[in-house]
Amino acid sequence: MSRIITIAGFVSVGLFALVLSWYSWHAPERLAPFGTLLDRVMASRAVRITIIVFWWWLGWHFFAAAPLPASS
Repeated sequence: MSRIITIAGFVSVGLFALVLSWYSWHAPERLAPFGTLLDRVMASRAVRITIIVFWWWLGWHFFAAAPLPASS
């Protein structure tokens, strides 16, 4: 059950990001477009390394399957 809640949470965050991206595209005077935001954020080397480590952690914990139990 907790796996379903976790997946639903990630999907919700993804959908929220898409809605924000769409809104910024249609109202750039109220919210910076995604490309502008990325240009600002990626200017720092520390932030780039942090994002890479986060993606590694996400892939390791979310996409890696647990080992199967040994059969006897």
